Amino acid sequence: MSEMQLPAGAIIDAAPASIYVKDLEGRYLYVSPGVVAQTGIPPEQYLGHTDVDVFGPEQAARLRKNDQRALTEQVDEVEFFDKPVDVVYRSRKFALRGADGQIYATCGISLDVTAGYRAEQAQRVAERRLAQLQIVDSLGRFAGGMAHDLKNALTAVRSLIELAIEDAVQVPSDAPPDLRGRLLEVLGEAQQATLRSADQIATMLTATQYRRSERTATPLAAILDRVRPLLVTVQPAHRLVEDVHPDLRMLIAEGEIEQVLLNLVTNAAETTHDDVRVTIRARAVVAENTFSDVSSAQPPALEPGHYVCLDVIDDGPGMPPEVLERAAHPLFTTKRGGSGLGLWSAQAFALRNHGQLAIRSEPGTGTTVSLWLPAADTG
Repeated sequence: MSEMQLPAGAIIDAAPASIYVKDLEGRYLYVSPGVVAQTGIPPEQYLGHTDVDVFGPEQAARLRKNDQRALTEQVDEVEFFDKPVDVVYRSRKFALRGADGQIYATCGISLDVTAGYRAEQAQRVAERRLAQLQIVDSLGRFAGGMAHDLKNALTAVRSLIELAIEDAVQVPSDAPPDLRGRLLEVLGEAQQATLRSADQIATMLTATQYRRSERTATPLAAILDRVRPLLVTVQPAHRLVEDVHPDLRMLIAEGEIEQVLLNLVTNAAETTHDDVRVTIRARAVVAENTFSDVSSAQPPALEPGHYVCLDVIDDGPGMPPEVLERAAHPLFTTKRGGSGLGLWSAQAFALRNHGQLAIRSEPGTGTTVSLWLPAADTG
């Protein structure tokens, strides 16, 4: 037999693809050596069995949907597997007909495209992170410029108020007896308002100024030791809980993390509950490059790898969806006198250090703000 006359079985066996046939009930009638090689599951565990038996109900439901479509049309889809290993296939499925023209089975041919899909996924993550950084930096420049202009205008207002106070002190003696007191009271309130505004503007300028620095391995325990005296000024020590492993180290640029942590605890403490309990929790986590549904605890646009997840958790009233959606936007706040920069500056810090910010909250269940920061010393 010449090389051009190889039997179909030999071609199928040598094909770099997974080829399989299922009857109308979803039972496997045939699996090629490629299927066995890809999954490590022997043929006898396929033949006569369904995807529920082989892969479990959740994954079987996804596969069955495309199998059903193949009875009426040719299917060309990307399919995701998480058992026995994470893998992505480009699958073409079609109906098989007998001599009488009736459909008796479906056939599938699947190529492993995991490497290409991972590369595309990594590219999407990088592009999304870059877009987030550009938005954060642009908003930061805008907010910083606005704060600078407001600072200059407020300086002029404060000077005028001070002059007015000096004039009020010199009210003529024949003026109404309570005029001088009323003037000084109103001008004093105006002066206090400008001082509060000046403090808010200073906070805005600090939050929007970014100085690039080298990332180094930073022990979380040392950070907490430095910031703890400030934390207990915004949240009483008996309602502030720490659940932090002592050996966690993060690869971050020092100088901002203390202020970020203080802002997050302050936000948590300033809920409507007077007896709110705030917990600082940190743990080592791994961000997975998985093709199944990722847990909602893992932020999107996060590169796979080892991280320290730093949570600030409160048992306050939580946030409704419309507030949660805007919570990290700059200058957005629901608190009287708030700057609207605490969560935004935390997000900017995380992004600049190759991490992410995640917020989980529902009305009545409290709020968890999570900083995912690259871990050091994972090798």
